[in-house]
Amino acid sequence: MSSVECTEIAQKPVSKPPRTWKLFGTTFWGGLAFGAMSLAQVFALIGVLGVFTDLDLSEEGLKAIGQHGGTVALSVLAGLPAGLVVLWIAIRLARRSFAGYLALRWPSWRQLGIALAASAVLLILLDVAAYLCGYPLAPEFSLTSMRTARESGLIWLVLAGFCFAAPIGEEFIFRGFMYRGWSVTFLRPAGAIVLTAALFAVIHVQYEWFYVTGIFAIGLLFGTLRAWSNSTWLTVITHAFYNLTASLQALWFVS
Repeated sequence: MSSVECTEIAQKPVSKPPRTWKLFGTTFWGGLAFGAMSLAQVFALIGVLGVFTDLDLSEEGLKAIGQHGGTVALSVLAGLPAGLVVLWIAIRLARRSFAGYLALRWPSWRQLGIALAASAVLLILLDVAAYLCGYPLAPEFSLTSMRTARESGLIWLVLAGFCFAAPIGEEFIFRGFMYRGWSVTFLRPAGAIVLTAALFAVIHVQYEWFYVTGIFAIGLLFGTLRAWSNSTWLTVITHAFYNLTASLQALWFVS
C-alpha cells in the first residue's frame, strides 16, 4: 500500500454511530416537543381572538372560548405540527430514522384486537368507578366542548382534533419518544410506563382530579401496549378509539 493511500485512509472521516437519547436528553427533547405543541395551541387561541373581534373578552367569556369545542379542536390541530418538528430534529440529531426511533411499525390484527378490547374494558370500568363515586360518566369539560361544537356545527372538527391530532401528538411524544429513551435507563420499561402515564395524566389539567386518575390508568394501558407490541401505531389507534368512544358518549349525553 502506498503512502498516499495510507494518508487517504487516515484522513477519511469516521461517521458517528446512531444514538438513543437517555434520561436527560429524552426529558429535554420530550419537554421541548410538548412545549412547542402547547405554544402553538396558545397562538391558535390568540388567532381565534384576533379573527372574531366581537367575542366577549371578560374572564367568563375567555373561559367559555377556551372550553368551546371548536376552539379546543383547532388548538389541538395547530399544535400537532410543532410537536412533530421538534421530535424530528431530536431524532435527526440522534442519527436515526423517524419511524424507527418512534417504533412506527404496523401492529398485527391480533394485537389490534386485544388492544381495542382492553381499551373497551377499561372504559367500562372507569364508567362504573365514576358511577359508584358519584361522578358524571363524562367530565364537564367534555360535555361543554361537545355541546358547543354541536351547536356550532363543528362536530367534525372536534372529532378531527380529538381522534386524529391528539392521539398522534401525545402518543408520538409519550409512548414513542419518551418511552424509547427512558426504557433503556435505570427506569427500565416498567418505570418508563409509569412515568409517561403520570405525565400524560397531569397535562390534562382541564379535568377534575378524579378523571385525571382515570387518565393515568389509561396511560398505563397505552404504555403496556407499547412495551408488549413494540408499536407506537398500536397506541395511536387505541388512543383514537378511546377518544372516539368517549366523544360519542359525551355527544349522546348532550343530545
